[in-house]
Amino acid sequence: MSVEKSYFDKIAEYGQLVIISGPSGVGKSTVMTNYIAEHPNACKCVSVTTRPPRADEEDGEDHYFVTHQEFEQLIRSQQLLEYVYRGQNGYGTPKNAVEKLRRAGRNVILDVDVVGATKIRTLCPDATLIFIMPPSWEELERRLRADSTKTEEKIRNELETAQEEVLCAGQYDYILINDTVEKTVRRLGQIIHGNRYSRNSMRTFLESYIESELTPQSDLADEILSIHRD
Repeated sequence: MSVEKSYFDKIAEYGQLVIISGPSGVGKSTVMTNYIAEHPNACKCVSVTTRPPRADEEDGEDHYFVTHQEFEQLIRSQQLLEYVYRGQNGYGTPKNAVEKLRRAGRNVILDVDVVGATKIRTLCPDATLIFIMPPSWEELERRLRADSTKTEEKIRNELETAQEEVLCAGQYDYILINDTVEKTVRRLGQIIHGNRYSRNSMRTFLESYIESELTPQSDLADEILSIHRD
């Protein structure tokens, strides 16, 4: 009878970092919200912003609200995985918060534009980049026009930006077509589950396995083992 070893508890112990990008109106937020609701181990990361909190927002829950000076200091000290300015306000993803969640075994899912995704890829080569496409250009325009608060100029600008973003989709690891939310959430789940046994997700398990099970039988094995321990 086989004995369950303690290192089996460490399978996929280190959480994944999943980056979601796509044009405005493609349904990124809805897909992410539905996926997280169905998978308690997945979460977003609270972002940092310089904009004032709204009446129903709490610091540390909706955003970390900081001054412009504090935001600039976070940039200079390289504490943000990525950041962007929208109008006069800055928005960014705190590096330490993401790492803390991943070490706790949580899969962190971020909604990031194509520029931010490129930055994160540089800082976190193990991140999984997923681009969400509309089923057609006509459908994307229909979704954008469904928002009655948008002006014609705003819609044109968003469509122009969407073209630029789609041209960057080839840089991503996966491309999903959001024909229906249910199908896209299921496909997203398949990708994340498939990555559960990737080299990075299994890192802690592998280290524990090597430490527990392997006794060097050759000089080469001893050298490799010493590298793992360092």
